Amino acid sequence: MPLFMERSILDLPLIYINGGKRGFLVGVHPHDILRILKPTVVTVAIE
Repeated sequence: MPLFMERSILDLPLIYINGGKRGFLVGVHPHDILRILKPTVVTVAIE
């Protein structure tokens, strides 16, 4: 399945994703997501 990541996310110190149950969030550095999942980085946000 293709995975896309908005380029501006890379400027954030952390992003929070669902950890698998309600109320459980996991903070992840955006560059770790880039390194592990290898998404296609796109620019779709309006500046």
